Amino acid sequence: MTSLLGTGAIIGSSALTSLVCTPLARRLAFRIGTVARPTSDRWHKRPTALLGGLAIAAATVDGLLTATLIVGSGISPETSVARPALGIGLSAAVMLVVGLVDDIVRLRAQTKFLFQLLAGVVLVSLGAILPLTPWYVANVLATLFFFVALTNAFNLLDGLDGVAAGVGAIASFFLGLTFAKQGAWGHATLAWCLTGATVGFLRYNFQPASIFMGDAGSLFLGSVLAGLVVTLPNSAPGSLVSVLFVPLAIVAVPLVDTTLVTVTRILAGRPISHGGLDHSTYRLIALGLHEKQVAYLLYGFAAAGGLVAMFLTRLDHGLGLLLGTAFLVAMSLFAAYLGRMRVADTGGGHKAKPVTLLARNLLYKRRLGEILLDVVLVSLAYYGAYRLRFDQALPPQYVESFESTVGLVIAAKIALFGVFGVYRGAWKYAGIVDLYRIVGAVLVAGLAIMAYGQWRVAPLAESHSILYIDALLCAALVLTSRLSFRSLEMVRSLLRLKGHRVLIYGAGDQGELSVRQLVNNPELELLPVCFLDDDARKHGRDIHGVPIVGGFESLALAVDRYRINKIVICTGNSSDDTTSAVRAFATGLGLDVAEGDFGLRWNRPRMTHQADAPAPSTVVVRSA
Repeated sequence: MTSLLGTGAIIGSSALTSLVCTPLARRLAFRIGTVARPTSDRWHKRPTALLGGLAIAAATVDGLLTATLIVGSGISPETSVARPALGIGLSAAVMLVVGLVDDIVRLRAQTKFLFQLLAGVVLVSLGAILPLTPWYVANVLATLFFFVALTNAFNLLDGLDGVAAGVGAIASFFLGLTFAKQGAWGHATLAWCLTGATVGFLRYNFQPASIFMGDAGSLFLGSVLAGLVVTLPNSAPGSLVSVLFVPLAIVAVPLVDTTLVTVTRILAGRPISHGGLDHSTYRLIALGLHEKQVAYLLYGFAAAGGLVAMFLTRLDHGLGLLLGTAFLVAMSLFAAYLGRMRVADTGGGHKAKPVTLLARNLLYKRRLGEILLDVVLVSLAYYGAYRLRFDQALPPQYVESFESTVGLVIAAKIALFGVFGVYRGAWKYAGIVDLYRIVGAVLVAGLAIMAYGQWRVAPLAESHSILYIDALLCAALVLTSRLSFRSLEMVRSLLRLKGHRVLIYGAGDQGELSVRQLVNNPELELLPVCFLDDDARKHGRDIHGVPIVGGFESLALAVDRYRINKIVICTGNSSDDTTSAVRAFATGLGLDVAEGDFGLRWNRPRMTHQADAPAPSTVVVRSA
């Protein structure tokens, strides 16, 4: 209870200081002219004060002072981590000053990058190194990369009101919980001071924002979080779950956004450092969400990452790798879905470089991205099959069996995916044909691996259940990945709030086609909300999530209950009495009526001699 009250006092003190200092920083910004003015590559529409980073930094320092008064020397870092702790302070101070200068006079992107490297070198020189591998040089390079990546990630994420501050508050809170669980109270205290500072600042930064944190705030926020991660004590070298996956899950939102922006700009031939409206936040707005909804959604993702991280700390190494990888794969699929969105290019045309052409060829024509994803999914399924077969740690002979066959399993399944045409399908239109291809490839691969196990691998010969579980998991994971885009499109259609509400009369083939057309073409701004059909056997069912609520007798009730604006008739017969009655009913209420007409029109070529040419005509083939 004492620690809980102390934590609340630390966060509350920082938040209160931030609430007081932020209006002062806003007043100072307007006085000295440090204001963000609307531009084509920024979202805000009015001049907005910068220098919010000063308030965040001041509140963080105040929280540390308060923590010192509350618990005395209890938060002082041990001797072994005193120098890395100093590194956090110095690197964060460097980033704060660099960001402040950039807010006032605008630094070049290359200059900011050099100072980020310098701050990372300061951190590393004082002993802050991620113990990822047994090799010192590799760990130093990984530490520098992580520091620069996370610092830039928050800098890039700070484009929409309240997003960077809210995500930073959630990430720092969960990092604090993780540190406290490991007994690193100094780290936890700094993380929670940052939580309070960003929460207090969020009061003025949430949409509509009256002040931005600016580069001073985003660089300070990212550098402190990165410094906390790389200086965490008691991390065993090579423990990927505690050293890598736990912090990655907590800061997944800014890192995924940065990766999305980097990849899409490279593929588009645009400079990575060039600003634009191609971040995940703006892509979510393009999906139809409002600014506040985007912020809440990203808060939810950040909180989910934090909960996953806390759960990872309770698992053994193998299960931690399994769950951590699955979470990062899910986030990557969501980012890939957002990457398909068309966004405004404010940077003008850019000539594609050879490396850009190579990347496009590998990712699109050679489907390298899908192949790499399947390598991960096949590996997860195979290891998951072993773990489901044995509740606890794997027996030694099965560990050896997994290590000796995982490469063969990956090679066999990826090759058979290619043979069965899995990589020929388009994810947006994945369907039953893709299911047959995936299941066929997995079954054939499973039979081949079983035969090999009978011949050379005794544990697999003794336990065929591993291969049965692997086949089910692999087919489920690969199929889920292929259906992810369609699933997200369905969720998007269910959450769409803009557009005319449409009733579809006729739940047959034409009605099903109508739903797909309306869902796949959101620019039409037509939302299918219900069906009517005269066949009573269909009542109570749904097509693509759209319910069939009744027949003609329910027309008036459905129009009133579902607030219908337009009616689409898809009966295939525009002259019958029911269709005429629907038209008359709609006309009486002033509702627009359209007829679903999906078919092919064949244009007959003109003959050489105009005198012999028949009149132009078309052949229309209507869907049944």
